[in-house]
Amino acid sequence: RFAYFEDTQELQIMPPLPVHEQPAAHLSKAINKFTDALPYDKLLIDVTVHLNHCIQNKDTTNIPDLHLTITIQPPEDNSADDIEIPKSASKWVGECGLSSDYDFMVWKLSSTCDGHRDIDLTLIMSFKERTRWQQPQETSVTAQNLRTSPALEYKDFIPRRINKSLKFGPVIIHSHMWIDISEVRYTVFRCGTDGHFDFNSKSPDMFAEGTLYSVVQMSDVKSMLRDGANVLKGYIVSLMEGMSLEASAIQLVRESNPMFEPIWGAAVNQISSTIYLTTYCRYLDWRHHKYSKHK
Repeated sequence: RFAYFEDTQELQIMPPLPVHEQPAAHLSKAINKFTDALPYDKLLIDVTVHLNHCIQNKDTTNIPDLHLTITIQPPEDNSADDIEIPKSASKWVGECGLSSDYDFMVWKLSSTCDGHRDIDLTLIMSFKERTRWQQPQETSVTAQNLRTSPALEYKDFIPRRINKSLKFGPVIIHSHMWIDISEVRYTVFRCGTDGHFDFNSKSPDMFAEGTLYSVVQMSDVKSMLRDGANVLKGYIVSLMEGMSLEASAIQLVRESNPMFEPIWGAAVNQISSTIYLTTYCRYLDWRHHKYSKHK
């Protein structure tokens, strides 16, 4: 993540906060479980879910939070001295934002999809803060106490136990509110039959939306992701056909029926943990860098 401060001509280069990683990491488990259950040769076709992996062409470069690629490696010809370079196709991309501008995340996905026509499905995983985070005022008692004390370890800064109602905040430590999540929303777009995404469409065939918090309403998202997983299966079958693999092997994959099953309850627990880790990262970032800027 980059932040340029025009007034001081400073460029801050920062790794994503933990809360950016966890939704994509959770989905990657479901993707891996689904593709592992498909009985294709994993040496010939590789499905990989990348987190914060560069995707680029001659015109654009982006680093989505989630990036699913499928790579084919045709069988080697033992009688030849050369081999074919593996070919990758980007199939899913996703962005995760913490109080980020929704239109900007759509713009990033749109520019990525325009340059990579193999993409079938895009996701936006958005965290909305009830109150946008502010660093402690430097003149406050909280700031003075934390500045003058040695930097705290996680176990000393984050309470060991919390009330169940505070899984997503507000996280108030040393009389300062570090994070307070009001909503976690997933939005999914599917590529149209014309090979393009319509990010303005609300058609249930092309668009699904749901919340993971404050209430779990993910049935439409789950259905769209299942359809997307089955499209991945069909793509793998087409790759096997293109490599002229045995008909019986292709039929095994075609007839297999694994279910794409993200466990949303686990996602809630895992994301809750990263809420508190993100709190600690915000504290350390403020404690060590000592600048009054927004990321």
